[in-house]
Amino acid sequence: MAFTYIYKRRIGSWGLVARVTLDVQSMDEATREGRRIDDSRVWWLPPQQIAATDEKWMAFGLGLVVGQLDALREGADALLVRVEDWDVPMLTDYQEEVAAAAVIECLRENCGIDGVDIGLTFDRERNRYQFTWDGASAEPGLG
Repeated sequence: MAFTYIYKRRIGSWGLVARVTLDVQSMDEATREGRRIDDSRVWWLPPQQIAATDEKWMAFGLGLVVGQLDALREGADALLVRVEDWDVPMLTDYQEEVAAAAVIECLRENCGIDGVDIGLTFDRERNRYQFTWDGASAEPGLG
């Protein structure tokens, strides 16, 4: 069953908004169409025509909670997280990190995982939001 989550955060006069729709399914065998997250039994499929940076950040976010997702398999051979839709309204102050935050928060709200503590502050000097993941700064590829 698919579920949709709207990620909204606002600090000051600007805000971050994105909508993600996920479908999470246990499977009797691993899928050939998905992408494996680390060495787990969890696979994911990004939506078609997603920007490469958004895809990297989604994979990063899923990697942060892969252990929690693996527990959702409940004895099945694999778990597939399919991102069915990804939408960012044009009139937002968008940053790619939102892709990671949105998938984590969607899974937390709809699948009962604990997720990670996502810290968010606004750096006025850089005019950019700063994200932390369980208290640490991190990026795709840097862990």
